Amino acid sequence: MNKYTTTVIKTGNSYALRVPKAYVEHAQLKLGDKADITLPQKHTVQDRKYIQQLWKELQALKPFQTIQDPAAWQREIRKDRLLPGRD
Repeated sequence: MNKYTTTVIKTGNSYALRVPKAYVEHAQLKLGDKADITLPQKHTVQDRKYIQQLWKELQALKPFQTIQDPAAWQREIRKDRLLPGRD
């Protein structure tokens, strides 16, 4: 699924959702075509200080201290497994 950044613009007494040309081309839309879209999600700015605080709290928990050999642990985690229902 492709993601496109859209912009809300004011046109007279109504609003329009401005989309990039690539969106129109990808959806193969022509002038006058109608399209159903999902509700957009507003971009939010990350709170850098809050994220840094969370990292510090995670480090204090020492979540990986029980792992004796990190390389062996990683190989085990990445080992291919059969998907459920497939033999």
